[in-house]
Amino acid sequence: MNEEQKLNAGQKHLLKLLAKEQKCVDGWAQVSKPVYPLLQSIPSGFVEMSLVGDEGRGIARLTQAGQSLVDAMAWL
Repeated sequence: MNEEQKLNAGQKHLLKLLAKEQKCVDGWAQVSKPVYPLLQSIPSGFVEMSLVGDEGRGIARLTQAGQSLVDAMAWL
C-alpha cells in the first residue's frame, strides 16, 4: 500500500524559502544548523541535502518535483 503524507504549513514554508534562496548560490541554498533537521522532515523526493562540515550545517536544493510543487503552490 502506498501511504501519502501531506506537507504541513511549516514544511511548505521551508520549500518556498529554499526555492527563494537557492537562486542565489549556484542552485544550492546554505542551511543553518537549526534548520537542517527541519528540512529532513520533508520527503526526500522534494529536496536534496548534504551536510557541510561537522557543525550540523549544510546545503540543500529542490528536486524537479520539489520545484514543481512550489510552482503549483503559487496557483493554489
